[in-house]
Amino acid sequence: MFNYPVEKNCIRFYKYKFLGYEEPIVIEAYNKIEARKKLAYFIEKHPALYNIPVVGESLTLPIFGETIKNSNDMKYVWVGNLTPSNWMPLDEFLKSNL
Repeated sequence: MFNYPVEKNCIRFYKYKFLGYEEPIVIEAYNKIEARKKLAYFIEKHPALYNIPVVGESLTLPIFGETIKNSNDMKYVWVGNLTPSNWMPLDEFLKSNL
């Protein structure tokens, strides 16, 4: 079906859509099992989601220099294995001309 190699050990983004919520919950994980464990932990910490059904699940892969996330009021861009965390602050990325 696919004629390109898929990296086995890379971060994937699992998006879970809850009934009645417009924005999905996005979880970074290496596989579906890890993502579902993180989702269960997230629901445990947010009791408002306890009995809300998940109506959609999707999977996306990060794109080098394009995928951006916000964490602690800072923007990060996906740089793969160039850094230990796979993420680099956006302003640092723009200065580096990668």
